[in-house]
Amino acid sequence: MSGIQYKRLQNPNSETDDYTNPKFDYVCSPFIGFLLCFGFLAFMIFFTFVQYPLGPIPKRATSEKVIILQQLDNNITTNSKRNITQWMDYYFTKEESQFLNCSEMIKGNKDMIELYVNNGRLKLDQDRLFELPMDCPSIRQRVYGDMPPFSPLKRPIAFVRTIYKIYELQEALLSLSYHPDNTFCFIMDAKSTDKLKNSVRSMSDCFENVIVLEKEYMLNSGGHGQDPAHFDCLQTILDRKWDHAIILQNFDLVIKTPYQLSDISELLNYTSSVGFGFGLSYRYNTKADWTPAGMKLFKNETGVPDKILHTPMRVRKSLNEVIISKVFVKSMLDKLNMDIIIKLFDDNDYYGVDEMLVQTLYENYLGLDGQMESNCTQNHYDILTRLTHWDWTGPNGFDKECHSKWKRHGICILGVEYLNELFKSRKATANKVLENFDFGTIACMREMIKKNVTGETPDAVWLTSFPQFREMQMKANGTYDRNTFDC
Repeated sequence: MSGIQYKRLQNPNSETDDYTNPKFDYVCSPFIGFLLCFGFLAFMIFFTFVQYPLGPIPKRATSEKVIILQQLDNNITTNSKRNITQWMDYYFTKEESQFLNCSEMIKGNKDMIELYVNNGRLKLDQDRLFELPMDCPSIRQRVYGDMPPFSPLKRPIAFVRTIYKIYELQEALLSLSYHPDNTFCFIMDAKSTDKLKNSVRSMSDCFENVIVLEKEYMLNSGGHGQDPAHFDCLQTILDRKWDHAIILQNFDLVIKTPYQLSDISELLNYTSSVGFGFGLSYRYNTKADWTPAGMKLFKNETGVPDKILHTPMRVRKSLNEVIISKVFVKSMLDKLNMDIIIKLFDDNDYYGVDEMLVQTLYENYLGLDGQMESNCTQNHYDILTRLTHWDWTGPNGFDKECHSKWKRHGICILGVEYLNELFKSRKATANKVLENFDFGTIACMREMIKKNVTGETPDAVWLTSFPQFREMQMKANGTYDRNTFDC
């Protein structure tokens, strides 16, 4: 077919085999030739039906995969190889994905993980992609065609994601959390390929609840462009029906079902899942005027107490990934000059600038709806939003401390070695997956979501470690006292 960069391997169910008729370098006499040919054919027929009575002669083994398989423990048979739905066939050949046994890897079966890794992880190489049909029926089929029927969500979720890598990754990540009640807003890096941009916009045209901003942003590893992009998306979808928004970046993996996320939103009520530590002085302008009055933060200062207007805000920091309530988002967008404070943080003179905006606005009391009222003076880690295996020792690349033996920017890449941890986790997302390192993690996570075998949904007891959650509970019980509240 024109446009396809490499062909799929022959269908394993095909009756065609790899044997060819032998060629002779001599000419037989009619009688001797007949006997020789007849004898040869008779031998081949006999050999075929004795050795392979149930089917055609199989293809010859051209790699060490069979040998490695035979060396496994006796309780692992060839029937326990590929354990994945046909969804994988949109992106990989059956031969490529034959060792991806998700059910065993999720259990932490080291033999099956080693078998898969030794035979080559599944990688979406930019130069080796199938040409996917981009008509709407085909796109919808790939995104949710094999998923269970949808049930209404009590509290829909908005997913706000900045993207810059290949389309197939974004389509797969959408598939993990797609539900017609949810809202998806994508923001593209201006530096992305035209193929990615055109494909993502084509995908968006097929779903009423998938939005792609017309504006594109200059995104980089320093975090620049992330805050303005995310808040433009939030403003765009503000009138849609959702209760919490999950802020995501290109390599974030959602590890909960839409129904679990809806339940989490119901538990959180109007609170947000935001961690906060003290801001690092080398990541923001410490000489700027951080009082709300000095930066003209409020659109209308009438009725705002002087203590709020003239008290310098403490810059707080956590992760870019947060779960924020619509109540809080709407209050920020309605009452604050967001462009001003976004510009103050999104400063090209600093690195890692996208991890402070929401945290600072949430933790410094400004009288916003859904905001934390108690100004805490302690650091609080966000235990809910993102699972991360940090390792700051050494450069990018090979790292023996990572389960996958590979890391990027101080974070271990989530290969299939992490599936059991993802399976047990209560967190909502994980970072980071790389499609050109191990797409198998994404595929198996989709299987977990499809079969509803993801990690436990957090409960109210577990969430009480969040000071904002405790504050909400105490307010609901009428026992909250800001002066005595213990963060």
